[in-house]
Amino acid sequence: MPVIDVHTHFSIETSSVAEDAERIGFAVENKSAREHLDAMDRLGITRAILSCPTQKYMDDEEACSAYCREVNETGSELMHEFRDRFSFAASLPLPFVKSAVNELVYAVDELGAVGVGLCSNYRGMYLGNEALEPLWNEIEKRELPVILHPAAPSAYPTEPITGKILPMFEFIADTTRTLLDLFSAAVLNRHPGIRIIVPHTGSCLPVALDRYYGIMRTKGGCEKVPLEQLYFDLACDAYPRGVPVLLTLTDTKHILYGTDYPAIPEVVLEHHMRNTQSAEWFAGNLDDVLWNNAYTLFPLLPREED
Repeated sequence: MPVIDVHTHFSIETSSVAEDAERIGFAVENKSAREHLDAMDRLGITRAILSCPTQKYMDDEEACSAYCREVNETGSELMHEFRDRFSFAASLPLPFVKSAVNELVYAVDELGAVGVGLCSNYRGMYLGNEALEPLWNEIEKRELPVILHPAAPSAYPTEPITGKILPMFEFIADTTRTLLDLFSAAVLNRHPGIRIIVPHTGSCLPVALDRYYGIMRTKGGCEKVPLEQLYFDLACDAYPRGVPVLLTLTDTKHILYGTDYPAIPEVVLEHHMRNTQSAEWFAGNLDDVLWNNAYTLFPLLPREED
């Protein structure tokens, strides 16, 4: 049975990045392509859609553009060297919108990106910002799925543990924050062709959405959220509570497998894979979750027979 990992990462860095580890309170040792493939083989993963989860040089358009170009060229090189195993999603030099659109076109047309990776915010620019409209137009025109990834908010309290270990809360909160911003700005309503993969079993969205609806009714804002345009990956802590809560919001046709490798140790991912394969909620629909939904969502993703 094929297994497609839609939430997994690579970096142009070659080792642990001390600066990032100190900032987020969580060290990630970047892996080589061979180490990544060996882990995929042990876990039974057929193909990985690589994305770069970080953004740099957001105060310098030229440096930011050069960084994203290097990331995308590296992703393309990995895709061509391991064509049967790796695809990649484009990284964009945001918050510089015109440069981001140009890089998206280049990454897809020249380098072979199958989707686009977006962070939850770029130096405080969230995804509902009206300046991003040209980018949403290009993404929709090209039918590119968006792989959403959390970023640290511009400001957060540093005294509680959630401010010391950002993946514990700040990351999933910022994912939810940018989604609510998208909803309130009616971005998905204006762009019915946009498809967004929400990470980490929906982050906080399943419990935040009813409050969003209530406040929008009170304030007269955008109440219609086209949930059918959202997909959700299973990366990180999906069991035992994450999946059943998520299924109050969506269905198994909108759930995709993801690992968050190499941020998550392989021994944890072994348990995660077993839990996914044996989950009662996926009985009869496991093929959809593990691979079929990804093939449906990513029109540029190579098929096994290609």
